[in-house]
Amino acid sequence: MVLSIASQKGGVGKTTTSISLAAGLAHQGKHVLLVDIDSQANSSKVLVDDFPHLHADESIYATIIDRKPLPVRLSTIPNLDVVPSHILLSNTDVKLTAAIDHREARLKAQLDVIRERYEHVLIDCPPALSWLTINAFTASDRVLIPVAPGYFELDSIVQISKTVQVVCNAPRADSTAPMCVVCDP
Repeated sequence: MVLSIASQKGGVGKTTTSISLAAGLAHQGKHVLLVDIDSQANSSKVLVDDFPHLHADESIYATIIDRKPLPVRLSTIPNLDVVPSHILLSNTDVKLTAAIDHREARLKAQLDVIRERYEHVLIDCPPALSWLTINAFTASDRVLIPVAPGYFELDSIVQISKTVQVVCNAPRADSTAPMCVVCDP
């Protein structure tokens, strides 16, 4: 199963949820791939030993912009592989807006090639409804939306749910799963 962890709000625990879920599944002996599609690259910084030395062509950037195969790397956790991110992903919306090919499916096309190697694929999304997020949704079977408790935070679920439904081309009640991960007593 491919699961995107997404929210257009920052600070709701997307990366923490992604890393924790991936590590937990890997510790149970599951073969897991974590795709870091957030230009902040925090999942990559935590899980890839040589992250500071990675170039853009060794990251998801090469897949999204140059349509190259996914650059899968071993993580610091057994059974968990990572497709690292890069700061240059912050420029992808400008580049993909002008693209005339299947810009929304570049991740899916390459993920389909290796998907069978993994029992679980998790995608750590950026805090935005961008072309990167749409690529993640297009590649996903499900979307998990971490939310902080609060009126304005819950309001963000409406927009992201609409985006998921548009990408799925049909309303699917089981395609989104809001989950409270940040609590402030």
